[in-house]
Amino acid sequence: MAGNLTLGIDIGTTNVKASILDTVTGTIVAHGSHEHPLFHPKPGYAEQDADNYWQAVVSSVRQCLSQGDFADQIAGVALSGLVGVMLPVNKNGKPVRRAMIWMDARSEVECQEIRDRVGEHKINYNNGNRVAPWFIEPKALWMKKHEPKNFEDTACLLSPSGYCTYKMCGEFTMNTGDAGLFYPYNYQNECWNPEIAEAIGIPIEKYPRIYHSHEVVGQITSQAAEETGLPKGAVVVAGGTDISSAALGVGVRAAGQAFYSMGTGSNLGIIIPTEQRVEEYRILKWPHVLPGLTMFDAPMAFTGASLKWFRDQFADPEGLIAERAGMNVFDLIASQGGQVSAGSDGLMYFPYLGNTLAPNWNSNATGMFFGIRPTTSRSHFIRALIEGVAFDLYSNVKVAIDAGVKIDKLILNGGPTKSRLWNQITANVTNIPLEVPDIGEAAPLGDAILAAVGAGIYSDPISPLADIVRIKETVEPEAKQHAMYEDMFGLWRRIYHNVLQDMDDHRSLLERYDFR
Repeated sequence: MAGNLTLGIDIGTTNVKASILDTVTGTIVAHGSHEHPLFHPKPGYAEQDADNYWQAVVSSVRQCLSQGDFADQIAGVALSGLVGVMLPVNKNGKPVRRAMIWMDARSEVECQEIRDRVGEHKINYNNGNRVAPWFIEPKALWMKKHEPKNFEDTACLLSPSGYCTYKMCGEFTMNTGDAGLFYPYNYQNECWNPEIAEAIGIPIEKYPRIYHSHEVVGQITSQAAEETGLPKGAVVVAGGTDISSAALGVGVRAAGQAFYSMGTGSNLGIIIPTEQRVEEYRILKWPHVLPGLTMFDAPMAFTGASLKWFRDQFADPEGLIAERAGMNVFDLIASQGGQVSAGSDGLMYFPYLGNTLAPNWNSNATGMFFGIRPTTSRSHFIRALIEGVAFDLYSNVKVAIDAGVKIDKLILNGGPTKSRLWNQITANVTNIPLEVPDIGEAAPLGDAILAAVGAGIYSDPISPLADIVRIKETVEPEAKQHAMYEDMFGLWRRIYHNVLQDMDDHRSLLERYDFR
């Protein structure tokens, strides 16, 4: 294709976002987004329809193309997406069941079976990660046990971005980043390990071909062109995980850099050389979109989701005000947290609305507020919610530092990072300076850069970053506030550990009685 535009598409947990990059000027010229639903059919379950991903992709792309005369100038497309998703398709590419996403916690029994059958140390060595329901194979084994017909009909296990890439070009593929969340993937040799797959009990034939993030996997088909409005024959590039594409989009390009991405969930990503073995498995590892680099990554489940929960349950007035005033409802809610002092007068929030990921990995964890008093106001709850999310991040910062990883600063990305209050609280809790880049949506930008490499416009993903990514603000931590938060954090951690057995008993109670 002769065009100078590329399209990046990121499939988030609740929203798809797409951006068109003008590779001549290094600017985003169009952006689109579309929400898609999340289903919780039972406690601990979290599912999504693959075709809802695709319909949201189609809508986002068409929004972009409606903003100018862009369609004929699109030279390449790349997609990224949420990870830890078990999305099985049959030989015709049709999903055999709803995708079980990263927050689905039903497969604890299958995790223990993998530990008994394979050995967690073998998973650690081959894949670099721990055994937990967050990953693909425990969910796939659950399907094999409870839905044997679906397992039998599964020809290929894909990721959300892999499924939509298939819808674009008709090929079953997987980028190295998505592959990193599958236990048979040998992350240091970038290939499937048939021995691990066989030991787990999943035929190696159910895993697709692996590509580097900048490699071309196919071309836009006639069907995809008709549905999306994209030009037939434009190259489709492998893309990456949502987090690694976002890291590229904010300029994370070298070992030693660190990155904090906030959305529905959040991720602390620290770049290490792939050949470096870090013997710490509470924090995950998966390939960056740049070959030779690995994301030492701590996922956290309920970041923006905590504020969304508050909005949905308690913020009808703010919703009406925001709608009438043309404001962002989340900005309006978050700003109220600034009406109370740091520490929320002792109120503490535990952001575990369904489970907890790094570093606790507890499928039975539940959300809590601790320290409610007669003087506790609505604003206290809002500020405590933001502080609790920051404490969860700080837990992982401490684990990473103890593992020998140095963090001098964090580069930010994501919706909540647009809040000055939220950023200052994060800096004060972690005692780390935060850099805020002057960009919009980072993940689709990173994807668009990868698409430009695949289309032959850029020689590599790193060269254009200096012209595209600039830092607009640095948020410095305040020493006095950090000292107070350090004291609160110690108590916050003890409270969580003191109620672990109660959380287990609570989950048993939920399973015994249907409270829905």
